[in-house]
Amino acid sequence: MKLILPARSQSRRGIGRVDVIVVLAVCVLLCAIIGPGLLQNKRGPARVMRCLNNLRQVGLGVINYSSNYNGELPFLSKDVEVTNASGKKGTIPMSWQMQILPTLDATAVLKNIKKNAVVVSGEDPVFRMEIAETERIWLPEFACPDDTDSDRTPGGLSYVANAGFISRSLYHGDPKGKHQIGKLSWDGNNASDEPEDVIVSTATGVFWRAHPSFKPSLDFVGTGDGMSTTLMLTENLQAGLWYDTDTAKIGFGLPINDRNGQVLFGAETFFESVKSPLNTQFSGGTLTSSAPQDWRINAGLKAKTGTQPRPSSNHEGGVNVMFCDGSVRFLNEKIDPHVYVKLLTPNGVSYGERPLQTSDF
Repeated sequence: MKLILPARSQSRRGIGRVDVIVVLAVCVLLCAIIGPGLLQNKRGPARVMRCLNNLRQVGLGVINYSSNYNGELPFLSKDVEVTNASGKKGTIPMSWQMQILPTLDATAVLKNIKKNAVVVSGEDPVFRMEIAETERIWLPEFACPDDTDSDRTPGGLSYVANAGFISRSLYHGDPKGKHQIGKLSWDGNNASDEPEDVIVSTATGVFWRAHPSFKPSLDFVGTGDGMSTTLMLTENLQAGLWYDTDTAKIGFGLPINDRNGQVLFGAETFFESVKSPLNTQFSGGTLTSSAPQDWRINAGLKAKTGTQPRPSSNHEGGVNVMFCDGSVRFLNEKIDPHVYVKLLTPNGVSYGERPLQTSDF
């Protein structure tokens, strides 16, 4: 007879408090490691979009300013007469950013700048003034959220204007505002500020300081190389403050070699000759072989503020730019240097530059 024993009951061990704590700890640790990366990935495109929107808003401010002033653009910098709250009269230097404040719905900011202007030099009845410390505020429209040095920083500035071809001696700093139309001699006669010199200079950039024979305008760009192929604004991590007037802090451009204002041609530079001064593709010399390359997009990202007036950003692979027709886009940092120069010049084809094709960029 076979003896059948009763089945042994198997006890089941449930999940204990310690197990729950361990699982929760592991989840918290994983979230701490993975979470920021996921959040960063989501925020990255959002910041780029905010940057594009800010850039577009500033650019439209420039265009609206132009509409209000018979097509003329704001000067790169100009002296404006003011009377402050103390009744003192004088002039205060105003960057192009300050000039467009009313078109950015910041008329009150401009009024306060004038009312609280501080006297720094001069004698009655003409004083030299500057913006008061209380008005050196952060204006969100002027800062890219990816520009950590400018975002939420008083006076922070990420967007700069097309200031054309700049003398190499002024490229890394122009505190006295010497970058002006006509100061470079292009025709080989060692004399600057002649009509020929003025007109070639205007063909290299969009924003300029005041000059008796030329007023920057969108009409000039439109009748030249075209507004859809001419850069108006770009990002620059080394920009200064929105109330600065130094070209290297509020503008961007291309440095050219010169000696006492005389543009150097031949082996000393990448320009062809006095007959075609803006041609960068002549036989025997190219932009790609010219040094230093400090004018290239995203070159020298660790440079000091106000010493690198070229396009740059913390966006991977390039920068956001705005064209004179109001369109914004992302410009790859590996763009052909000749194409970049063509985008910089508003009327280069009139002075030796080869025409730009829309498929080039």
